Amino acid sequence: MKAIHVFWKDLKILLSKPMLVLTLLGVAALPMLYSGFLVKGSWDPYGNTDKLPVAVVNLDQGAVYESKSMDVGKDFTEELKSNDDFKWVFVDETEAKDGMSHNRYYMTITIPANFSKNAATLTQEKPVQAEIIFEPNSNYNFVAGQIGNTAMKELKSKLSSQITEAYTRSMFEQVDTISEGLGDAGSGANELKDGAGKLTNGLTTLKTNLNKLASGTTELQSGLRLLYNGASNLNEGSGTLAQGTKDLANGLGQLTTAQKQLQDGAAKSQNGVSKLAEGLKSSKDGSSQLKEGLTSSEAASSKLAAGADQVAKGLEQLMASAPELQDNEQLKQLLSASQQVAAGTVQLHSGQQQLLAGSTQLDNGQQQLYEGAAQLKDGGSQLTAGLTAFGQKLNEAAAGGDKLATGAAALNKGATQLGQGLTKLNGGIDGLAVGAGKLTDGAGELKDGSNKLVNGSGELAQELNDAAAETSEVKSGDDMVNMFAEPVKLVEKTDYKLDHYGLGIAPYFLSLALFMGALVFTTVFSLRQSAVPGASPMGRFWSRTLTFVMVSIIQSILADIVLLYVLKLEVHSAPFFFLFTLITSLTFTLIVQALVTWLDNPGRFLAIVLMIFQLTSSAGTFPLELLPEWMQKINPWLPMTHSIVGFKTIIGSADYSLMREQIVYLLCYAAIFLALTFLYFVLQIPKEKKASAKEELTA
Repeated sequence: MKAIHVFWKDLKILLSKPMLVLTLLGVAALPMLYSGFLVKGSWDPYGNTDKLPVAVVNLDQGAVYESKSMDVGKDFTEELKSNDDFKWVFVDETEAKDGMSHNRYYMTITIPANFSKNAATLTQEKPVQAEIIFEPNSNYNFVAGQIGNTAMKELKSKLSSQITEAYTRSMFEQVDTISEGLGDAGSGANELKDGAGKLTNGLTTLKTNLNKLASGTTELQSGLRLLYNGASNLNEGSGTLAQGTKDLANGLGQLTTAQKQLQDGAAKSQNGVSKLAEGLKSSKDGSSQLKEGLTSSEAASSKLAAGADQVAKGLEQLMASAPELQDNEQLKQLLSASQQVAAGTVQLHSGQQQLLAGSTQLDNGQQQLYEGAAQLKDGGSQLTAGLTAFGQKLNEAAAGGDKLATGAAALNKGATQLGQGLTKLNGGIDGLAVGAGKLTDGAGELKDGSNKLVNGSGELAQELNDAAAETSEVKSGDDMVNMFAEPVKLVEKTDYKLDHYGLGIAPYFLSLALFMGALVFTTVFSLRQSAVPGASPMGRFWSRTLTFVMVSIIQSILADIVLLYVLKLEVHSAPFFFLFTLITSLTFTLIVQALVTWLDNPGRFLAIVLMIFQLTSSAGTFPLELLPEWMQKINPWLPMTHSIVGFKTIIGSADYSLMREQIVYLLCYAAIFLALTFLYFVLQIPKEKKASAKEELTA
């Protein structure tokens, strides 16, 4: 009880000194101020990003996609104008660089010139990713750069969705076009089926006619063989005819020469009748020569008659064997001329025989010449006239013989060419017959293929019509486009979510403020001595401890009131929040009290070191797994670790069993350090007794 009286006396002394009261209140208010300002300053930093100036530079030059103009950069900047995540400032590239260097902008977003062009390569074989250049000004403020990085990921996602939406709309338009094309293709396939049916009928007719063609080519082969044989005979006959006409022409030439000589002789005979007597010997020789010439002439005329007759008959046979030559006007004229020549040569032969007979009689009647001189004179005149006419006929016959020889040579040449052409034609007909057979077989296969074409085109038409029906059922509305552009929707479940950053950081700041409050209190009030003279060690223990507890309670209440009712900190249970704050503050107070009571200023240094360890290792800001391994190992042994976990359960999860577990840990710490403080004052009792004994002896 005496120890408690020391506390009350110290309290009265404290209250009697206004400066001490103000100091006490200031120290009690320190955790409130510390935690209040820190929580308020960090209450909702992400909710005020609209005040952060961000430079936006649009260099995009646009592009053409699916025959449509595409300007993604412009659309993106328009999207940013309606976005309040940041304070967007649309500037040129020069201003952005200057603003970053002079810390007017926390970050810069640059849309390159080829942004739309690269975005339009989405459907190409080798698409190129469209890039947006994000440049945070970490030198100005690192956290702002991190916030901007997070925001850019969301903007990238939105922009990707917009590009995908544009591509999807284009794809659906193509699907609609394909659907129409499949419908048209189905109709075309039906028409193809009808046409294939007609083709089958036509191929049937074609096969029948090809069979006829094969039969006809066989008959043509037989006819050509006969024609070839006839052409061979014609060639031989025309060769003989050519030679005969050549001989005829030569004979007629000789006959013409002889006729001229005879005519000259007759003229001389006529003129020299008066000299007949003197020229009987010459006349006898001339008559002998005449007899010989006439004998030769008679033989030649005989051959001429036979040759002319053969030419006429050969031409008749040629025209009879080749009906197509019957309409040849030249050949007809040649036949007519050859027949006339044949008749003329017969007459010529007959005349030659008579002339020979007459010459014979002349030779035999040389002796009677003298008696028939008068008659000879008359007969000479007649002979001269007849020879003149005969000469004219011979000239005509010679000219006709030349023409006949020329025509016969041409006929022979033509017959030769005809034989050659028929040889080639015969080979071609053989190939035609073989080809006609193959064509007939191919027509059969083609007919079978056409039947398959009919069946296949029918199936194709059915499949195309079914495909057209299925593609026409594809929905291309905005809902479907949005589904393709953003197939996955992120649904945020808020059971474990805190609405503000301040709610998540408050346990850390409040724990830090309570520890700081306890540490600062030790610099203002003595932890070993009492204002009451002669107070015992136990009196000082209770006085200092209860004073500390009182300040701790005041600190806890003030801090909680400000957090709960001024800053509107949301907790699941206000009573538990007050209770846990009081236990935390009391624990930190007893820890600091023990360290400073035992070691004084070195104890304060150790308290500061402990606070530093707790700042870094208690996982108040970053997750425990992100801390260095040695910090993770000491984390469970730090008091602030348990205070932070306890505050989080009250503010966030409402896991009161976990909260009670942390209370047990904190009370253990409090009990241990309270016992250490108590031990210190217990150890002071013997020392003070010795000091009192010395004072009594001195007195």
